[in-house]
Amino acid sequence: MNYNKPELLNSLAAEYVLGTLTGLARKRFQRLMLVSNKAREATNIWEQNLNNLASAISPQTPSDATWHEIMRRIENKPQLEKSQLIIKPSIWRAWSFLATAACIILAVLVTQATTNSKQTQQIALVKNQTEQPLWFINVSNHELSIKASNQLIARTDRDYELWMILKGQDTPVSLGLLPKNGDKTILKSKLFKATDITLLAVSLEPVGGSPNGLPTEVLYTTELVLL
Repeated sequence: MNYNKPELLNSLAAEYVLGTLTGLARKRFQRLMLVSNKAREATNIWEQNLNNLASAISPQTPSDATWHEIMRRIENKPQLEKSQLIIKPSIWRAWSFLATAACIILAVLVTQATTNSKQTQQIALVKNQTEQPLWFINVSNHELSIKASNQLIARTDRDYELWMILKGQDTPVSLGLLPKNGDKTILKSKLFKATDITLLAVSLEPVGGSPNGLPTEVLYTTELVLL
């Protein structure tokens, strides 16, 4: 696959941001972002475009016929008589309004709890190609707590190094060496800011870490999740 074609990069970046790029294809594109400025630029452009588009859309109230069709497709029922359209869509909307109100109340409670604690939990899970978990990463105010999975079969002649890719920055930033077993704590880099991190990556390095400040062989990539 020729990633130098702007059309291909643009298409992959769009699918990545929309979430329709999944599985191995998504992992390949994440690795590509580690080494390609153009891939990162295309991804950033699509993120900005979609955010602007979402904020520009005005809320629309669906018609009774639309609510009826939604309900019919969800329940997989045959077309109803017109006389039934008066009641069921209204009931459907009433329940949707109640559900929306409940979600708003829950969101307010969560926001208040988050504001009070002044902390959002940040985690990441590094998995291999067969979706087996290898490292679990929990981010606190000043450090990264990392736990190696029992499923990790570590090489004794190499080390594993954790990197972060920041938006608008070409060079990956090393976060430190990962444990080959058990737990390890790494002090958080001053550059570590969740909203600026495009993805995290794990590379295979000589013992002691990267010799030149860049990933030698990227093995896995993952995304930082905010809870």
